[in-house]
Amino acid sequence: MLKQLQHLIDNNKLSHAYLFDGQNRGQLKDEAMHFAAKILCSDNDICQSRVQNLNHADFILLETSEATIKKELIEDLLHRMNQKPIEGTHKVYIIMDFDKVTVQGENSILKFLEEPPVNTVAILVTTAPKSILPTIHSRCQHIFIQASEDDLTKHSDLDIPKSVLATMNGLNLSKEEAVEWYETHQFNDLKGVIIKWCQTLLNSDTMGLIQIVNILDTLDSREKQLMGIDMIQLYLQDLMYVLIGDNVVSYPEMEEHIQQQANLLTIDKCLAMIDHTLTAKQQLLQYVNITLVYEALAIQMLNEVK
Repeated sequence: MLKQLQHLIDNNKLSHAYLFDGQNRGQLKDEAMHFAAKILCSDNDICQSRVQNLNHADFILLETSEATIKKELIEDLLHRMNQKPIEGTHKVYIIMDFDKVTVQGENSILKFLEEPPVNTVAILVTTAPKSILPTIHSRCQHIFIQASEDDLTKHSDLDIPKSVLATMNGLNLSKEEAVEWYETHQFNDLKGVIIKWCQTLLNSDTMGLIQIVNILDTLDSREKQLMGIDMIQLYLQDLMYVLIGDNVVSYPEMEEHIQQQANLLTIDKCLAMIDHTLTAKQQLLQYVNITLVYEALAIQMLNEVK
């Protein structure tokens, strides 16, 4: 994922907001700081060192030992971020432990995320993503940083195929959630339906539109509908990984097929389709009709690959 982020920097395709989540707080902070330094400094080691030492005029790290991050701290940060960059072209801010932000603070930053200043990048960091408002999630590009000790594929006691666990890793499921989804929510059926639908759309086959009715029969709960969008995003991310020279991560059993499809796509098209999945997720969180959301996503993907 971090190689993908570097590609976004190199090609000026940065989003205005990222949500980094995972279980290892120290690792999350390191990755967020590294990303911020790359945005502001490219490969300038002296500049990157200044970011790491919190001595860069266009960078702010908000981190507190207090139990909550109050609205006043958020508003002070946003006031400073509304100012133009001093040293370069971008301003970057990191908010550690974003799940500690009060509801009032979240509402303040939500307005900022809806209409962000030009060339301002937010990196929100959390180990408790479910504690954050859905409307915040929907306005950020989600980046899951997996700690090696949390890799589900390393758990030999799980009676779940490795290829399924790889997808569950990408979805940031805990060990307990993985077992529940596999045993009671027909996870493998859901995954199979999403894979076939992605293949159909990426082959520029309009049958993908007709298949939506059957797909929604499988996505028979709000949780499955949201997870379906996340699975589509993971499939597109695997295509991205292949295009930038990395290995398939979330769908290892589909590697040969994904490599073939990647040969017919460009990185820009993949990024555009990933953006469409983020929009679809936002619409679902706002309770837009499920059929309309999936139909719109299908049309957008077909337009990208035609």
